[in-house]
This record gives sequence, C-alpha cells and structure tokens, in this order.
Amino acid sequence: MNRFRPVIAAAIFAAITTFAGTAAATTNIELVYSGVPAANTSSWPNSSAFTQWCNGICFPTTQFPVNDASTGSEKGIAYVWGKSFAYGSGGSLCFSEFIAFSLDEGDIYVNSGENGTCGAPIDPELKPPKYPELGAMFVIAGGGDGAISGGTRKYKSWTGTFTDRVFVGFGAPTSGAGGIIYYDQLWFSISGK
Repeated sequence: MNRFRPVIAAAIFAAITTFAGTAAATTNIELVYSGVPAANTSSWPNSSAFTQWCNGICFPTTQFPVNDASTGSEKGIAYVWGKSFAYGSGGSLCFSEFIAFSLDEGDIYVNSGENGTCGAPIDPELKPPKYPELGAMFVIAGGGDGAISGGTRKYKSWTGTFTDRVFVGFGAPTSGAGGIIYYDQLWFSISGK
C-alpha cells in the first residue's frame, strides 16, 4: 500500500491543479453581425456601472441580433448607447459606448471608456458604401476596446476586456439610427472570467 501513496498523491495534486486552472480560466465569447440595425428602444440596463458611465449624458443608438462567430447561431441581442463624441480634423471620430448583450445565459455589459471607440472615413473609391438606397453616403472603419462592466446570471461577476472591429455605413444624421445605416463585418471579442 505504501508504494501507491505517491501515485495517489500525484493524482490528487493533478486533479486539484486542473480544477483550479479551469475555475480561473478566461472564457472568450466571439459574436458577429452584418446588416441594417434597428434604433435602440431598450430601457436602460439596471446596472450601477451603466448609471455611472452614462452620468445623464448618454443616448441610445442601435440594437441588433448577434451570432456566434464560429457556428453562426443566434446568441442574443446587443443594445448600444453612446456619449462624448469628439471629431478630428481629418474626419476621424472617437466616442464612448456602452453595450448590453442580452445572451442566452444572461446579460453582459461592456464599455469602451472615453474615446475608446474610434473610426475614420474610407475613400469611397476603395470601399463604396452598401445600401446607398437607404442613405449610406460613406463608410467608417473602426472599433473599440474596453472593459466588462458587469452582467446578470452567468456573467454577474465577470471581469475582463472586450474588443470590437467594424465597417459602418453612415448617412445624414437624420437617416438610419442617428446616421448609422448598416454594420458590415461587426465583430466582438469578450474575454472574461
């Protein structure tokens, strides 16, 4: 029996190490969307992180379904709010956005912080806008980086980061959802634990 103790001890150590590594492992969620979004008509998330981020000066922008990047299956809906727009002399645009993802296993909230989401127009000869019949006049290439700001159910205590990248078809401010006509190849990567 004594000769099996080191084997049993090694097996227990391996099991504990594996469990601890799994419990602390980061999970990555990748979501995509391409299409014409709707205006965000959702009520504000019941979240102190949203209240603190918004600080009474934010506004709803868009909402749209999001799909799993690897399987294409629908995972839920994204609701977006924006604030603090800053325009550069070359046409670049930076702002802060808060996104509430309503997913199958709960809601997860992310925000880009001040000037965390940015983009710039692309020469229309290089990337002409889709949907000119809907008012798209030019395309902005951009994205953002930020942090997980809370959530519900499975994501209630998640912390981590997010990244998004996109081509956005824009038109006049009175067209689409505040000028946003469509998203092309919108990609989100949320890394949390």
